[in-house]
Amino acid sequence: MIHDAMLQYQLPEILRTPLQELCLHIKSLQLGAVGSFLAKALQPPDPHAVQNAIELLKTIGALDDMEGLTPLGHHLCTLPLDPKIGKMLLMGSSIFQCLNPALTIAAALAHCDPFLLPINKKEDADAAKRSFAGDSFR
Repeated sequence: MIHDAMLQYQLPEILRTPLQELCLHIKSLQLGAVGSFLAKALQPPDPHAVQNAIELLKTIGALDDMEGLTPLGHHLCTLPLDPKIGKMLLMGSSIFQCLNPALTIAAALAHCDPFLLPINKKEDADAAKRSFAGDSFR
């Protein structure tokens, strides 16, 4: 039965979502080192995931080498978006003067597919999609 395959409790959000935006907010609130702050959580994220998020923020220029917020990082903290999409919007609007195309691309990138799931569950997802289709070939 479907109910038997489901987890009794959903994983905490901190374990199932990207950490880049959270890391930026921790730095903007001056709560100390991101890794040590997140380690205090009831169910802390994997330290490798935290380090990957910090490295990505350094790569896009939101954090400096000492893990301090850059001016770009301060602006990205104010946007309720993934930092990569936020940087694209900021650069598209201010530097490249192409806000409308940047907004269109950001909207497409921010869309979350409701059928997104782990690779080992692909057959189950395909079966569920077929059950929604009924007699249609769509």
